[in-house]
Amino acid sequence: MGIKLVTAALALLLASPGMAADQTYEDAIKGKSCKESGSQRLDCTYRIGRDLYIAIAGIGMPDTGINFYASSLEGDYYASVGVLHGCIIVTPGKLSKSKKDGGYAFISPKNGKVYKDWRSCKKGY
Repeated sequence: MGIKLVTAALALLLASPGMAADQTYEDAIKGKSCKESGSQRLDCTYRIGRDLYIAIAGIGMPDTGINFYASSLEGDYYASVGVLHGCIIVTPGKLSKSKKDGGYAFISPKNGKVYKDWRSCKKGY
């Protein structure tokens, strides 16, 4: 019985850092909402935490637009655009519960998907 308890506690401790590192990604997935118009134009909004609100209009089109409606370093999440890969970088802010190990999320304006790393986001698959 004691070994099972120690094994379970050890498994929980080892799993926790990985789970925390994905918190930003998980929150970005939860906050994603997309709509397709009759002309097959795809628009998505991302409401991540309390303080980040982003919209991407015309995903994958030559005239795709990225709008930052709310983003605060002082809040729970904020965002920027990475020039190297062209993706939106979602970062835990000062009030984020996952500030220390929350990781990042990357949103592709090419397909609207959320990724855990910029390399995958840049490739857009």
